[in-house]
Amino acid sequence: MTDVVLVTGGTGGIGRAICTRLAKEGWAVVAGDVVVTTREELGTVSPGMVSSYPMDVTDGPSVEQAVAAASKGGRLHGVVNCAGIVRDTPAGTMPEEQMNAMWQVNLAGMARVCRTALPHLSDGASIVNIGSIAGSVGRFPRISMYSATKAGVEALTRGLACEVASRGIRVNAVAPGFIRAPFGPDWKDISGGEEALARHVPMGRLGEAEEVAEVVEFLMSPRASYMTGSVIRVDGGVSAW
Repeated sequence: MTDVVLVTGGTGGIGRAICTRLAKEGWAVVAGDVVVTTREELGTVSPGMVSSYPMDVTDGPSVEQAVAAASKGGRLHGVVNCAGIVRDTPAGTMPEEQMNAMWQVNLAGMARVCRTALPHLSDGASIVNIGSIAGSVGRFPRISMYSATKAGVEALTRGLACEVASRGIRVNAVAPGFIRAPFGPDWKDISGGEEALARHVPMGRLGEAEEVAEVVEFLMSPRASYMTGSVIRVDGGVSAW
């Protein structure tokens, strides 16, 4: 039976790289994303194939439809929670709408996907949650609420890993640092751009989305069979100082 992995946020920069890397290793990949507007027939998914499917992680019925569609394509054996947004939320003037949007996508959305997927996941499956070094590093301004959501990702990962270990399901997280990807208006304004970000990195450069995807693929594979509840930082040394 074909092993299927559902990747939320699967059309974004990091999400797309993850889908491509997993497909290369023979997974049948379903890329769920809010920007997808047409449904593909997922009954024909095959190893090495990436199919797109509309999915809004803030909407319960949308998540249920995407998980059900992915499950029909084969054995749902993996979930990668990559959907995420960043908004400019300085602590003293945090807009309510932007604060709630990040909670709903970055943390509640991830929990919603896990809750919906768990009854469909085969024993021995793997879940990888994409967090951020912002969840454990506090020196970056204007993203306190974003940081809080990403800290929640790590807590969710640890708790869920213990809950589902008896089924052999592994739950791990990857916390990227500054990755070269298309910048949204908020992040471009907050960060100052690629050159400014690179000055924070001991290795002197931004990471590539493919470097994050390599770690995700490892965690999804049997090579990581004794890893669960772990958080791996892919940040060029930013969190080391």
